[in-house]
Amino acid sequence: MKSLSYILFVFICVTQAQTSTPTFISETLELTHCESAVYDKANNRIYASLIGDREAGDGSIATVSTDGKLINKTFVEGLNDPKGIAITKDRLFVSDNKMLIEADLKTGKVLKKHTAESVQFLNDVAIDADGNVYASDTRTSEIYRLDTSGHFSLWMANETLDRPNGLLIQGNTMYVASWGAGKDGGAVSKIDMKTKTIENISSSIGNLDGIRPYDNERMIISDWRSGNIHLIDANGKTEKILTVGESVGDIAYIKEKNLLLLPMNRQSRLLFYKLK
Repeated sequence: MKSLSYILFVFICVTQAQTSTPTFISETLELTHCESAVYDKANNRIYASLIGDREAGDGSIATVSTDGKLINKTFVEGLNDPKGIAITKDRLFVSDNKMLIEADLKTGKVLKKHTAESVQFLNDVAIDADGNVYASDTRTSEIYRLDTSGHFSLWMANETLDRPNGLLIQGNTMYVASWGAGKDGGAVSKIDMKTKTIENISSSIGNLDGIRPYDNERMIISDWRSGNIHLIDANGKTEKILTVGESVGDIAYIKEKNLLLLPMNRQSRLLFYKLK
């Protein structure tokens, strides 16, 4: 007769295996070079950044329902090449080349544009518990901060960041998914936001783009070049759970709905997967 501990171990292993198998549900089309997706729980809608055809002012933020219906393709309009998005209860922040754009979450109206002379290529955006907004500069291996007083400035410059792309803040820790300068791409690292100490938690994985929480122990990361989606824990243990086409961007995961959202840049669409 098997022991209770053995049975529990088998049950946990089987449960984990079942929870890491994404199933395709639907897709939203006509999202021109879709790069990033963020879920707004209060309004039960998704914001997606559309780079457009790289003409000046043809970029936008679209709104999409959780069942994949396009609500408004130009909720925020007149942008250039918008990428990472983060929201508060009344503001939407999006990186747009050398600008961090601040828009009204209710109306989509652009309120302010933040930049600094040294900025070259802002990418992902994240917000801490105090309301400070951070943006990665992939080209310079820097991170900028917009503080709660409205002051935008360089927060960290360190080559160890290795062309940072995706940002995720949990408590006093910032996780960074790096694009990487080498042929094997970048890794995942973490920053102690009090001491600014950087620690790599993985080896090179690929040209990383998005990073989002999955459960209490793991995060979801996307590899733009290979199209691979991985789970990764705080010790760097990775598990590939899905492969989609090249150019998967800044992903989103809606835990309460078991929805994984995958912006596909070159394919100009947003993919919806069920992931428990």
